[in-house]
Amino acid sequence: MSTLNLKFKPIKKNNILFKPLDDGAILFDPTAETVHTLNPSAAFIWIHCDGENSIEDIVYQIKQNFTEFQQSPAEAVFNTINTLQSLHLLAE
Repeated sequence: MSTLNLKFKPIKKNNILFKPLDDGAILFDPTAETVHTLNPSAAFIWIHCDGENSIEDIVYQIKQNFTEFQQSPAEAVFNTINTLQSLHLLAE
């Protein structure tokens, strides 16, 4: 698991286009001209990367809204945030 700070408040870049779907979402980065698909939990995490919610808040909220996890809820959030960062979809 990464060493993301639980108090860190991730924020999505404002130019990323978000299209919700029944089974997740699609993100489009017009700068990089890339499309990314998100499963339902990753879409939920993306929505909560609003600069108001800390990693800790998102972990709590995902535990309240999802019941099945392939990994621990904290690992799911950390891995998703790390992936979003590595794809340059979050603000620095």
